[in-house]
Amino acid sequence: MTTNQLLYICFLLPFGLFAQSNTNYAEQYDWENPNTSMHISDDLMEISGLTYVPNSSYLYAIQDELGTLFMLDRESGRTVQQIPFWKEGDYEGVEWANGNVYVVKSSGTIYEVVDVGTVHQSVLKFNGFLGSDNDIEGFAYDPKNQQLLLACKAEPGEEIDPNRFKAIYSFDLRSKVFSEEPLLLLDRQAFDAYLRRCKPGPNHNKLCDIFNPEKEDFDLSPTALAIHPITGHFYLTSSKGNLLLIIDRSGDILHIHKLPKELHRQPEGLCFDEQGNLYISNEQKKDTPAVIHFYTYDPNWPKKC
Repeated sequence: MTTNQLLYICFLLPFGLFAQSNTNYAEQYDWENPNTSMHISDDLMEISGLTYVPNSSYLYAIQDELGTLFMLDRESGRTVQQIPFWKEGDYEGVEWANGNVYVVKSSGTIYEVVDVGTVHQSVLKFNGFLGSDNDIEGFAYDPKNQQLLLACKAEPGEEIDPNRFKAIYSFDLRSKVFSEEPLLLLDRQAFDAYLRRCKPGPNHNKLCDIFNPEKEDFDLSPTALAIHPITGHFYLTSSKGNLLLIIDRSGDILHIHKLPKELHRQPEGLCFDEQGNLYISNEQKKDTPAVIHFYTYDPNWPKKC
C-alpha cells in the first residue's frame, strides 16, 4: 500500500469511529411506499444502470450485455427511443454529464457518447488501470468536482485488503484521467462503529450479522451509486443484504437501510432529479417484470405530532 493510501485511511478512520446515526437522512423518503412504480419494457429485463436528463422528461437506462441506450419517459417508464452506441458487453452504469452520456463496463472502461441519438453521434473510449477483478457496478456523476465515480463491487485495488475495504475511484471529466488511488475507502470498522452507536431499528440484528467484524468477508457489494443534488451525500446500494447506504463525502456513514425485498428484488440503478426525487430500478426476477420505483424527496417527512 502506498504512503498516500495509508495517510488517507488514517484520515478516514476517525470519521467512522465517531459516526453518529441520524435517521432523518433516511426519513426524507418513505421507503415502504414509493409514489410511483413503473413496470418497464421486456427489453430492459436486466436493467443495470439509470440516469436522469436534467430539465427534461427523460431518463436513460442500459441493459446488461447490450450496447444500447434506452431513453425512457420518466413518468411512465415507457421506452421512447433505443440508441445503439457500442457492441455487446457487460455494461453496469450510465450517467448524463455536461450534455453527454457516459457508460461504464464492469472492467472500468468508460464510453463517452457525444451528440447522443443524433446523426452526429460519436463514441470515445477510455481505458484505465481498473479491470474485471474490480467489478465496477456503482457509477455516479459528481458535478461539484467534475468527475465520475466508480465503485468496486469486488477487489478494491492492489495491496488493499478486500476483507476490510471497498473502494471508490474517480475519472476526471476535464483531463479524462482515472485516479490511481481511491477517492474513498469504505472501512468495515466504520460500519461496526456505526452499528454500535446508532439507534436500533427493526432490522438492526440483521445488519449486525451482515457486518459482523468476526466474519472473514466484508459483505458490502456496491451495485449502484448516486449523489444527492441537495445534500451532496452519496447514496449506495449493496446487493448483499439488499441495502441502501447514505454516506457523506468524508466517508462518514450516516445511515444504513435494509430495503424491503418485496419492492426491491435487485436494485441496480439509482438516480436523482434536481429536486432530490429518487429513482431506483430493479432487474426482472422470475415472472415479475423489471420496475422503477419513484420516491418524492421531502426534507420535512415524516411529519411530527
